[in-house]
Amino acid sequence: MREQLSEEVIGRTAQRLAVMADPNRIALLEALGDGEANVQELADWTDLPHRKASHHLLLLWREGILRRRSVGRTTLYAVEDWSAWWVIEQIAGSFQAGP
Repeated sequence: MREQLSEEVIGRTAQRLAVMADPNRIALLEALGDGEANVQELADWTDLPHRKASHHLLLLWREGILRRRSVGRTTLYAVEDWSAWWVIEQIAGSFQAGP
């Protein structure tokens, strides 16, 4: 018999899923699949305004899904927790496979 999830783990899992459950954030995560990028590059790749892309990246970073580092005056983002992307790929894959 498997171990039951604690209330804390259930709550944190729901919070993580809620942060990921936004089309703009999914698009940003997909764009980061090829590696690091700065906010403007990500905004361009996803057709988001710079300010909106920055806001979504901040939420993903605060949740621990992304990491960031500064290079001069530029901040680069990258995927830190690939399990978040794996969940998205699994769900998206079920839609691409058809009924």
